[in-house]
This record gives sequence, structure tokens and C-alpha cells, in this order.
Amino acid sequence: MSAKAGRTFRQLLADRMSKQGLYDSPRYWDMKAASYEGLARSIWPSNTYNRHWDARQRTIVDSVLGDVDGKRVADVACGTGRLSRHFAARGARVTGLDFAPETLAAAERETRAAGLAVDYRTWNVLEPPPDALVGAFDLVFTISCLAMACADVPTFDRALAHLVSITRPGGRLLLLEPIHRSRLLRRILPLGVEAWIEHAARAGLVLARRGGMGFVPARLALAWRDLPDALVGPAFDAGERLLDLAPSLEPLADYKWLLFERPGAPSPRAAG
Repeated sequence: MSAKAGRTFRQLLADRMSKQGLYDSPRYWDMKAASYEGLARSIWPSNTYNRHWDARQRTIVDSVLGDVDGKRVADVACGTGRLSRHFAARGARVTGLDFAPETLAAAERETRAAGLAVDYRTWNVLEPPPDALVGAFDLVFTISCLAMACADVPTFDRALAHLVSITRPGGRLLLLEPIHRSRLLRRILPLGVEAWIEHAARAGLVLARRGGMGFVPARLALAWRDLPDALVGPAFDAGERLLDLAPSLEPLADYKWLLFERPGAPSPRAAG
């Protein structure tokens, strides 16, 4: 079962319609961490679908970033720590940052149980980072963060500036976000992908690579309840192949990934 506390389809639909005041609240993510089991605590209600979603995200992250062994990685909006643990297992020195205390507590428990080390800290990306985080990371990573935390463009610019500030000069920033303008598909921020790239350039970032994942028709059909994997797996894989083979289908990618570089040479502090 995906959920411990049997949330109904009506409740799930109400979540999708509420968006602002929900997705940007620590209470919502703490509720998910407490009410669901497995990957459903931070992804979709269907854990059958989530297994394919999670594997796809890990494949993209590994392909785009390459070797992260020894790198200092900030996983911003880390949730229950599934990607933090993935980076740690690959040898990175990981700091997991989130604004939801119970969710962070779950991340810490599971990371200890996995025999991995991640430094979990409370931080809201809308607030200026502590001095200890400024310029501290070779790689800054977000997944489902800015599209849910930011209600408007000024807030987005502020949060993006905070992410840039914790990325060392010469470092990289990978955003894996549900970027949309439409009311149906957007989470909170109504801003298209080209605007994200434009605002990132204003913040001093250079786009290196881009792509998409999460074929929307498959996600809408399969993500809400557990269906047989014999159906879910082939349908999911077919949608992802379409996105990989036809860049023109990027609007049908629920998530876009954008890899940016912060120009400049590492400071002596960052190089040490």
C-alpha cells in the first residue's frame, strides 16, 4: 500500500487544486512523510509508478553530473532524503536542506539505517542562507523545490539568488523541477522554462544542458493508484523514450532538468 492513512482521490484532488498554501507549507510535507509509505512519502501516491520515476531521476542525475565522489553536494528541499542518500552512496559529501522538521527527522533515521552519512539541516530556500553555507558547495541540486516554494517572479529571483550564493564559483547547479505555465500542470509558480533560463542568466548562471522527464499523459494515467507493473513499466518507459528522442515534446515533460554553471574560479576556501 502507498498510504498508511487511506487518503481518498477527493483529498488528492483537493491537494492539487489548493497548491499555494499547501505545497509551500512544511505541514504538508510532514503530513506526507507521516501518512504514506515508501516513495509515496515524497513522490506520487502509486509506489508502482514511483519505482520507475525514481529510477529515471537517478539515471538522469548520474548521466548529467557524472562522478560526484568527494564533491560537496547540497540537496535543497531534500525531503525524506532519497537523493541525498543516492549522492552519499556515490561518495559525495552531502548536506541535505529542508524546511519540514518531521520530514528531516525521517531522512536522518533512514540515512542512519542505510549506513550512510548526510548532514541534514533546516533551511528554507526563501530565507538567506547561513554564512556557513555560502560558497560551500561544488554542486547544488533541487528537485521539486522552486516551482513549489515560489508564488511569483520576485520570490523566484530571491530564492534563485540564495541557491547561487551557496554554489562556489566554478560550481554547478542542477534544477529538476515541474516547470509549467498552465493551471493544470503547474504547481505554484506560473513561469515557463525559457523564463527560468532567462532569470538564471540574470542571476549569473550559464546553461550547460537541459532536458525533460515524466511524460505527462502517462503520469496523469498511472501515478494515482497502484496498477500492475506489467502495465505501468512499459507505459512509463515508452513515454520517457518519446521525450528522449523528440526534444520538441519537452512541453509534455512534467519535469524539466536544467544544468547551470556558475562562472569563476574556486576561492581558496572552496578549493580546500
